[in-house]
Amino acid sequence: MNVKIMPSLPVVPQPKLRRLIDAGGLADSTMCWTCSSCDSECPVEIATSRLRPQRIVRFANLGLIEELIVLPEIWYCLTCRRCNRVCPNLVKPETLIRYARAEAVRRGVVSAAAATAYYDLFRRFQRVRWHVASRCLHGNVELPTEADWRRWLRTPIPVSTARVPFANLFKGSKPFRTAVGAAGVSDCFTCGECSSACPISGERGAFDPRFIFRMVNLGLQDELLQSPSIWLCLECGRCTDACTQKVDGCLMIARLRELAAREGRVSDDFALRLRQAQQPIFMRLVDEIDCLLGVQAAAGSRIRSPECLPAIECV
Repeated sequence: MNVKIMPSLPVVPQPKLRRLIDAGGLADSTMCWTCSSCDSECPVEIATSRLRPQRIVRFANLGLIEELIVLPEIWYCLTCRRCNRVCPNLVKPETLIRYARAEAVRRGVVSAAAATAYYDLFRRFQRVRWHVASRCLHGNVELPTEADWRRWLRTPIPVSTARVPFANLFKGSKPFRTAVGAAGVSDCFTCGECSSACPISGERGAFDPRFIFRMVNLGLQDELLQSPSIWLCLECGRCTDACTQKVDGCLMIARLRELAAREGRVSDDFALRLRQAQQPIFMRLVDEIDCLLGVQAAAGSRIRSPECLPAIECV
């Protein structure tokens, strides 16, 4: 659904508002030279062509705060911070997007109920990603149907309660220990800072950094390398930033993925195939967000809670 938010009128820059956004957003947006590196790295833009971080930064640099906070695409962002990492001028589009979301709620452009429903949808979307990764691990490349999408959103990922035999503990191979050793995971005391910082750990059955780190320290190599969970990490680095023990969780999960490919648990091109498999569900997510937020096409309109909002299931 292509939504026209702005009328075709001349843009009048607002220097005072530009400074306000720059100070409040802490995104260094004035350093942007519109090279589009952020656009080319954004997984949602790649999948849907409907989220351009550069466009959002451009709005900020023109001081167009009113126009910025009604852009539907500020809610499409996965907060993976890839746009931040790729920017040669250290602009932080993802940080700006989070500022714009907060302003949209604070100013009443998006209701508190709609924002709460949005974050619940994003949490449950991780169930969909988990199922897609699981299918890919088992060689199933079928596109999810509408029934799949609804069932996966509705049904939590079961958390394993199986007891691990003592004989299976601390059996990680030397390549496994070498792969995760550089991340300093042995210093982890499972305080949960990583899980609190992770944007996708709200659905713990799908992805929980602390659980993964604990499994590493227990040497559960086979269970980890066969798990869809290690392929859900957004590589945002928040777990690494938050850890007081300096455990590099982002590096550790990257090494687990590399080891899975090296040991033949997945094909060499598995990461690429998984990205391709996830593209349709990103498009579906964007459509769901449009419905949930009730995007209006009229010029100067606000994003409101739609009639379909009460039908959103919060499980």
